[in-house]
Amino acid sequence: MNSFKAFFKQRGLYLICLALLLVATITGVLAIRSVVRNVADLTESRQNALEEDAQWNQPDTIVTNPAEDVPVQTPVPSPQVSAQPSESPASSSAQQPSGAVSAGGAASGDSSVSSAALPVSPADAEPIRAFSGDELVYSETLGDWRTHNGADYAADKGDKVHAVTAGTVASVTEDALWGTVAEVKTLDGGTWRYCGLDKADVKTGDEVHRGDVLGTVGTIPSEGEDASHLHLEYLDENGAYQDPEDNK
Repeated sequence: MNSFKAFFKQRGLYLICLALLLVATITGVLAIRSVVRNVADLTESRQNALEEDAQWNQPDTIVTNPAEDVPVQTPVPSPQVSAQPSESPASSSAQQPSGAVSAGGAASGDSSVSSAALPVSPADAEPIRAFSGDELVYSETLGDWRTHNGADYAADKGDKVHAVTAGTVASVTEDALWGTVAEVKTLDGGTWRYCGLDKADVKTGDEVHRGDVLGTVGTIPSEGEDASHLHLEYLDENGAYQDPEDNK
């Protein structure tokens, strides 16, 4: 007994340290195993969650958005939609003379001109493309639907363009889309716009009579896909677009 006490007294501290080290080792191993098991469980849970999320996020249908600038090969009839007037005038003038000349809206002092003297006069011709009002029509050149604010009259490039009615030249302007545009204001407050001229033979302030030459037919970049023509517009005293055929 005394020898055991002596041994314990001499080696006791070492035995305690060894026991503590053994306990710490066992505790560390158990902790590491617990951490590894928790990490494995967390990884499996996250993988399952990702798989479930991927399954729920699968789209039911595939939606395609067609490009808006693709030209329509065969345009369908447009809906009757009220729209603001298109900022583009259309143009066309006819070489076919017809019989009677209507001088509606002309100021006093109109010259008497026979149809034979008006080879390219909208006053004597039927439009090849009519005024559309609020109805949208398809533009082959611009590839969209818009209102056609005037009437087109067939004419060859270089043909002379004659005034529909008498009035005063309000302006002659150059437009990147519509070529040379001559505006003639009448006594009743209306305005005639001759669009797509190659050049104008009149200037602002000139007085013109029905049948006077305003210029020659040119081209209209915004209607380049159409045959050569003059585009004629009529705006009433309130600035609203009206059918030129109803006001000649």
